[in-house]
Amino acid sequence: NDYGFGTPGADWVPGILQTVALLMVNAITWSAMADGGFDDSVAQKVKAWVFVSFVFAFSGLIASTYILVRESNSPTAPGSHDSAVRGLLQNLLIFGSSLLFRAGRLSDGD
Repeated sequence: NDYGFGTPGADWVPGILQTVALLMVNAITWSAMADGGFDDSVAQKVKAWVFVSFVFAFSGLIASTYILVRESNSPTAPGSHDSAVRGLLQNLLIFGSSLLFRAGRLSDGD
């Protein structure tokens, strides 16, 4: 980067979680979740899959927010605040695109 310091490895985790969540949310069909009744095993598994994917997504958002607050209060290196802002922005954009992609697939009859 511009300051000669690398980004700590832990700061990469929120983006990875958010990317995995994007893939998980869009890997299933929402009709499988709505088709079954209460005893349907497939619908329960799909609901658990969606729950875990949203846990990953919100964990990424929370972690990137924590990193931004941490770097705002006590910067670890010159320019680390800028890196934290970019990390939060990355997570917000991936989360938004994940929901937008899912909404687009819903309108196509998925």
